[in-house]
Amino acid sequence: MNKILRNKNEIIEYFEKGSKPKKFWKIGTEHEKFIYNLNNLEPINYHGKNGIKSLFKSLKKKGWKEIFEGKNLIALKNKGSTISLEPRCQIELSGGTVKTIHETCREAKTYLDQLKTICVKKKLGILGLGYYPRNFKKNSGWVPKKRYSIMKKRMKMTGSHGLEMMSSTCCIQTNLDYASEDDMFKKVRIGFVLQPFITALFANSPIINKKKSKFLSYRSYIWNNTDKKRCGIIPEVFSKKFTFDQYVSYLLKVPMYFVVKNGKYNEVKNQNFEDFLNGKLKKFPKNFPNIKDLENHISTIFTDVRIKQYIEMRGADSGAWNRICALPAFWVGLLYNKSILDQIFLMIKNWTYEEIFYLNKDVQKYGLKSKLKGKKIQKICIEILKLAKKGLNIRKCLNKKKENEEHFLDVLFEIANSGVTPAEDIINNYIDKKNNCSEKIFIDNSY
Repeated sequence: MNKILRNKNEIIEYFEKGSKPKKFWKIGTEHEKFIYNLNNLEPINYHGKNGIKSLFKSLKKKGWKEIFEGKNLIALKNKGSTISLEPRCQIELSGGTVKTIHETCREAKTYLDQLKTICVKKKLGILGLGYYPRNFKKNSGWVPKKRYSIMKKRMKMTGSHGLEMMSSTCCIQTNLDYASEDDMFKKVRIGFVLQPFITALFANSPIINKKKSKFLSYRSYIWNNTDKKRCGIIPEVFSKKFTFDQYVSYLLKVPMYFVVKNGKYNEVKNQNFEDFLNGKLKKFPKNFPNIKDLENHISTIFTDVRIKQYIEMRGADSGAWNRICALPAFWVGLLYNKSILDQIFLMIKNWTYEEIFYLNKDVQKYGLKSKLKGKKIQKICIEILKLAKKGLNIRKCLNKKKENEEHFLDVLFEIANSGVTPAEDIINNYIDKKNNCSEKIFIDNSY
C-alpha cells in the first residue's frame, strides 16, 4: 500500500519498520562494470548494434525479464535480482537478498558468466575499474531515463565533478539489515568511520585519460565533489546517539530533484522534501508525498552510508571478482555478530567526524599509507580484518565443500599485509616513464 505521508513521525515509522530480528537478516551485493568495445576501447552506448539495449536483448534469452520506462528498455529482472544501468551505460547487478556470502558470490559468478558469454560474441569487454581510464565521448550514449536527464542538468550546478560521477565511475556496494534503532546507530557509525579504510583497501581508480593521476581512488574524490548537500558523511552520525528522527531531519532538508506523477518525472527546483511534506511544492500545491515519493528521494541521496529500510555501504571502487565477494564478507563479519559489533564499536567510538573527514581525503591519494591518530591505517586495517574474520568464523556458514566464509577475506588480508593497494599495482604494471598508461590495462582488468 502506497501510504500518504502527513508528518515527520510517519517517515520515522517507515525506517522503524525496516528493523528485523536477526534470524531474518540478509545480505545484498551490488556491483557496477564498464562494457567497452574491444576494437577501439570506447565504452558502449545505449543504442547501436552492440549497445546496451542490444546486450539486454541477449540477456532476455537467458531468462531475464525486461523493464521499460515508456518505450525505453532500462533494466532486467530475474527472481530477486535486477540488472540496471548507471547514466552512461555502466551495467549493474543488484543481487537478490541471500543468507550467506557463498550465495552472493555464486550469484555474482552466474551473472558474470552469462554476461561474458554474450560479450565475447559481440567483441565487447567487461572492465572492473573504479574510473574509466581514458577519455571518451561523455556527451552522447546516455541511458534515456528521465531521472538521469534531470540529475545531469542539476549536477552541473551543485559540484565540480557530478557529470564525471555519472559517466565515468563504477563501485561495489553491500546492503545489510538492522534489528533496532540502536543497532542501526552502531552499524551506521561503524560504516561511516570505516569507509576510508574500504576506500584504501579497494582503491582501483588511479588513471585519468591514460595518465597516472595524483589519486589512488579518483572515484572517491569525484564523489566528494559531486554535491556536498547529498554526498559524503552525515555529521550527526557522530553525536552520542544517532536516531531515525535525526536521519529523517537530514532527509527533509536535502534538495529534491523530482516528483513522479502518473509515470512522468517532474523536476523540482529549490525546494526540499520538508516542503513536500507540508504540501508546499510550487508545482504541486497541497499535494503530499507517499512512500514511493520518499523512496525516490532517498535514491537521490549519495552519502557514503545510506539508510533505507536496510543499510547500504557504498565506499568501494569496482574491481576483480574476488573483491566483489570480499566486500560483503568484510561487513558481515564485523556487523552480524553482536560481540564483534560491540568490539569494533568500542574501538572506533572516540574517532571524531573531523578525523574521518580528513582521513577520507588522505586515503584517496595515499591509500594504506594514510595515518589516523599518528598510526598507519595499514596496521589498523589488519586489526579490523582479524575481527571480521572472527565474526565470519563464529557464523559457521559452510558451503558444500565445508568451507567457511572466512576465505573471502583472503584478498583483503593480502592487500593489507602488503600495504600495496590495487591502484598501486596498476601504476606499477601499466605506467611508463613518461606517465602514460598502457592499453593492456583493459585486457588485464577485464572479466
